[in-house]
Amino acid sequence: MKSATGSTMWSYKMYWLALAVTFVLAVPVFSLHMTDMSQNMQTKVKEPRERAISLKLPLLQPRFHWTFMSREDFLSGKLVLRIIREGQSNDIVIFENGKLSDGWEAMPITGPRKGEIYFGFISTRKYLTAPGDKLELELTVTKDLAGIGAIQTGILPAGKYKSRGTYSGLVDEYDTSALAEELAKKGKKSPAEQEGLLNKLRAMCEHKAFLESWKDQWPLKITGEKGWLPRKKAAELRNMREKLNTTKLELPTDSAGPPVRDKNFFQKYLWFWIAIPLVALFIVILLRRAFARR
Repeated sequence: MKSATGSTMWSYKMYWLALAVTFVLAVPVFSLHMTDMSQNMQTKVKEPRERAISLKLPLLQPRFHWTFMSREDFLSGKLVLRIIREGQSNDIVIFENGKLSDGWEAMPITGPRKGEIYFGFISTRKYLTAPGDKLELELTVTKDLAGIGAIQTGILPAGKYKSRGTYSGLVDEYDTSALAEELAKKGKKSPAEQEGLLNKLRAMCEHKAFLESWKDQWPLKITGEKGWLPRKKAAELRNMREKLNTTKLELPTDSAGPPVRDKNFFQKYLWFWIAIPLVALFIVILLRRAFARR
């Protein structure tokens, strides 16, 4: 039986491992900005391949998580994904008339989130996707939709919303050799358990198209500055955002020219730096639950 101290140390170490994993994954869980996953994960195949789809709505303010309070009201509208390739369009209806289409489901809600449906969707069937595809997303909202995020509440007003973008990542095979070495060094789990963890990570990413690279974001009408995070954690998150807003970063020298200072670098990618620790914590929670069932 594990001691409380041992369990705490395991959680602490797994948090930092998950944090590293999240940085390697780069951007698959973020929506809102034109972003790309790391090149070492991207497919090298140019021809169309069948992949499952994972997407989040390009809501402007949340930058990471959001849930709508009424599943019924949200699904009463219509969400259409359009994949355009060589002048041909494939229109995919994700939901309409109160129900999700066959082969689609909302991403599961975890933690103390008070909404009924998450703002992300995944497909259980596969679609032809290729690096050169152009994407369009259209959402019809039949009535004002109340929702809640980590530090805010808000409303997505009734209306029609459109966005254009591309894939943030097309992943066929995920090389986990570096992570395998790290797990082996930790030595906390048996080889079988380590392989099980790596298999889960591969299953999360492989043979998937991640659609979270949208050019046009949809603004919410913010109604409150209190989300599902406890007051202390919400304050820490806001303080972090304020500090990052005033930080400047010296970018590395490009081979084609001198160093370039982007004064708005942190503002532009603020969502990324804030989201990374939250994702890592989420992964640790999943891992603890998975091993607890053993």
